Amino acid sequence: MVSNVRVGLGATLLLGLTALLMLMSTAPSQAQTEGVCEGQFNELRAHLEDPNNPEFVPITGGKVEKERAGLVKLVNDAEGLASIGKTSDAVKKLSDFTVKVDQLEAAGRISAENANELRSDAQATIACLQGSTASV
Repeated sequence: MVSNVRVGLGATLLLGLTALLMLMSTAPSQAQTEGVCEGQFNELRAHLEDPNNPEFVPITGGKVEKERAGLVKLVNDAEGLASIGKTSDAVKKLSDFTVKVDQLEAAGRISAENANELRSDAQATIACLQGSTASV
């Protein structure tokens, strides 16, 4: 009777350890995708969301907050796509962001200097995303 208890306990312990090891082996890959190019995405958002940031980009005329929210949404959507491994879709969102910046610049709603800064940051984020998939 004692040997049956030991065998049952041993099997339960073995199953528990196996499940724990499986969870541990998948956790790092999930953590790696969550923070893909986080610094670059944060930099883009800081230009748009934080008026205390010396590099904050002013938008003039029209529906300023709607334009700003649209740009932030593109950045957030790109980051969300990157976090689930959809790098090409994330790059497309950042390309859409660049097109929107071009439109705002052409309309005289943001300065050429600020537009160049946003485009540069978007390109750095795209390069980071493309580099992160090359190393996987």
